[in-house]
Amino acid sequence: MKNKCADLHIHTTASDGTFSPRRVVREAAKRGIHTIAITDHDTVQGIPEAIQAGKDMNVEVIPGVELATDERGVEVHILGLFIDWENKTLQDTLKNLSVQRISRMKKMICRLAQFGMNIEFEEVLELAKGGIIGRLHLAQIMKRKGYATSIAEAFNKHIGDRKACYVSRYKLSPEETISLIYHVGGISILAHPMLLHREDIIKDLPKKGLDGMEVFYHHQAKETTEHYEKMAKDYGLLVTGGSDCHGDGKDQVLIGSVKIPYEYVERLKEYKESMSGKNIHY
Repeated sequence: MKNKCADLHIHTTASDGTFSPRRVVREAAKRGIHTIAITDHDTVQGIPEAIQAGKDMNVEVIPGVELATDERGVEVHILGLFIDWENKTLQDTLKNLSVQRISRMKKMICRLAQFGMNIEFEEVLELAKGGIIGRLHLAQIMKRKGYATSIAEAFNKHIGDRKACYVSRYKLSPEETISLIYHVGGISILAHPMLLHREDIIKDLPKKGLDGMEVFYHHQAKETTEHYEKMAKDYGLLVTGGSDCHGDGKDQVLIGSVKIPYEYVERLKEYKESMSGKNIHY
């Protein structure tokens, strides 16, 4: 296990990534990554293909999902790792979230039109190729049509949180999300805490049943990693890390930019084995 490493936050074409699940696994294998977690937004559609590809290429695939929650008006993303992705309660919840995404996307397209940016809903559907639609798809179309010079500009000027064309959508609370993840046998992980800029919220989440924190993240300062590593230790949280790769959907391919030692995966597995006595119910 000494030389094995993992990337526990990766998206595929099942949501807003540009690499198919099979290609994600292939890219991981090329970069010497032994274990990956497939954590698409609000969907588990990419998991079966990734698991099969993992068997073919000798890459361990952990089934996961990324869910956006609302805490005091702030969007907080929580990963579920080692989930029973075929569970009916989970499937029904994700289906409802998908419907909410469609409604929100149509409203955002209307707002963009008010600013002279004409995009058809069908263009978003075509780009998503049957996967879950999201703002990253919209940003890619904006860049392609010349409404933004980059993905980052599309978010920073138009569709990012609280920007002129932003529309909020229905989200579960952190408590509901953590309970759902536990219900399907998963481990709840706070995704990219460094992007929250709200440590008061972070400190409250362990009280709500949060299991771990994504301490290692792409392109962050060493001091930031050390800060969240200490916070995880202080609050008794598991430590994970991932690249948050979306293929080339974010102007660069991030898979492998974060490689955590396999010992962190072992700790997650040990924790999962001990979860039966945890007092959380969905």
